Amino acid sequence: MNQEEKDLLVVRQVEKAHHFLNQADEMMTLGHTDLAVNRLYYSCFHIVQALFLKYGISVRTHSGIITQFSQHFVKTDIVSMEKGSLLARLFQLRQKADYNCAYDISVEDAKSLVEPVHLFVAEITALINLKN
Repeated sequence: MNQEEKDLLVVRQVEKAHHFLNQADEMMTLGHTDLAVNRLYYSCFHIVQALFLKYGISVRTHSGIITQFSQHFVKTDIVSMEKGSLLARLFQLRQKADYNCAYDISVEDAKSLVEPVHLFVAEITALINLKN
């Protein structure tokens, strides 16, 4: 993949992250907490994918994204521990909501994630824009 293709993919990942964030807000308005958390997680997933593309970091799994994000950005104090924990928590909640029929995400839990995810996406977008 050449640089132009990579740059286009970064832009598309950022767009998808923001699109999924808007969907999460819509799902919260409708009271669909499981879907909202799914979209919140995938918003973070895509913005981190864009960050990794920009920095030349390759991963193959969802858990690998969390591990590499922690190693390259949290442990180096580029991103706060709180932001790294948010990504891991969203991954766990998304898995429970998607695969565990006996688990429902409460409105309070879902609401508590919305603002932090908006801040996460904004902060990672800024990091992407800093890297030239």
